[in-house]
Amino acid sequence: MLLARNILLVDDEAPWLRTLSVTLQRLVPEAVIDTCVDSRQVMSRLNNTDYALVLLDLTMPFDSGETLLESIRQAHPNTRVIIVTGVNEVDTAVRCIKHGAYDYFIKTDDVADLGHSVRRALEVVGLERNYTRIKDRFLTKTLNQPDAFSHILTCEPALLDQFRYLEAIAFSPEPILIQGESGTGKKAFAKSCHLLSAPEQPFITINLAGMSAQQFDRQLYGQLSQLPGESVAGAIHHAQHGVIYLKDIAQLPLDSQAKLAEVMEQKIYHPIGSQQGYGVNCRFVVSTQVDLIALNQQGDIRSDLLYRLRGHKLTLPPLRQRKLDLTILINHFVQQAAQELQLNPPPVPSSLVVQLQHYGFPGNLYELQSMVIDAVSRSDAVQLNCAPFMQAINDSKVASEVTQTFVFPAQLPTLADMNQALIDEAMNRTGQNQTAAAQMLGISQSALSRRLTKDK
Repeated sequence: MLLARNILLVDDEAPWLRTLSVTLQRLVPEAVIDTCVDSRQVMSRLNNTDYALVLLDLTMPFDSGETLLESIRQAHPNTRVIIVTGVNEVDTAVRCIKHGAYDYFIKTDDVADLGHSVRRALEVVGLERNYTRIKDRFLTKTLNQPDAFSHILTCEPALLDQFRYLEAIAFSPEPILIQGESGTGKKAFAKSCHLLSAPEQPFITINLAGMSAQQFDRQLYGQLSQLPGESVAGAIHHAQHGVIYLKDIAQLPLDSQAKLAEVMEQKIYHPIGSQQGYGVNCRFVVSTQVDLIALNQQGDIRSDLLYRLRGHKLTLPPLRQRKLDLTILINHFVQQAAQELQLNPPPVPSSLVVQLQHYGFPGNLYELQSMVIDAVSRSDAVQLNCAPFMQAINDSKVASEVTQTFVFPAQLPTLADMNQALIDEAMNRTGQNQTAAAQMLGISQSALSRRLTKDK
């Protein structure tokens, strides 16, 4: 099992074991809890099941808790152990911690504190597993489930690295943040996460653009009502163990951001009108077109939500940075458009990709697909009509040649300051791509590189 959710409770007192199991299931509803009353069975249970955490009593017949603690830490070093016992002795607690116990609780302690400790231990194990999995996936440079990415056409190394990263984190319970410009394929990556982690479970998309806090809460959490027919099950209920994709997270109202951050942290949600909490078993994938850190500095994104989302982050490159993909994408869209229009796919001129090499594609994949549909609709059987592409290129050139009026401050900046400001702006606009920035500034890449090196 790849998710860090399995817990084994070990105690020779069956009534206490049942009480502890019910209590933990309420405090940590996403956990999968097993119990064991015979200390002699513990090691065999661990050998047969991948437990992330063991809650262990000290005073038991046959094998004592301290003996089991040492055996577990030696044989299963990635499994955490929390001591839950009636023995309230400082020396015993210190000795257990020294031998590798993650935490030590007395049975009369506050159960809420125990619940927090259990959740932290599960998160630690989950992070360790994710790190190991990510490292192994990048070392092998291969994909275990390439079919999960078959709907994403690319041969760009940067995107192939994102495939491996997504496959490595697909089973993590933490949310995934996908950022990129409009039309870069964020939803396609969200669907890949779904195919990797829970293909038999639902995939639910919620577009947050223009959605009020009340609408979002009702759609995500649902609503309970005393009136017949007024109760509504939310997306979390419908998703079960699947994936919920929250599109344009920057559009989420601040009030709803606070509640969402708490739900992601506690893994518990409350439908509107209900005091009862329910476990969150689904995976959240969220996307954004804008810089969330900048929005956080402006007060438009809450810090608790921002840093909860940044555990797993993918950044998708714009189409202008995917030069190697232009040929396969154009051919794919031509075949797709021809099928939809019930036409024979026209051949693509070999010169087209060369002519598009320096076009910026502000609309990314959406724009390219629209161009191809227009081009196919105008084409004959001899060759693809390139007029839509040429028109876009010409319009881009005209726009870039429009004379701009600059408003200067009372004290003029120096030429050195203006040069540096232009370089900084070009680098920011092109995502620190020196080749694209040099083209924008009208200088060679080597000249730009020298200026950047000189400024350091």
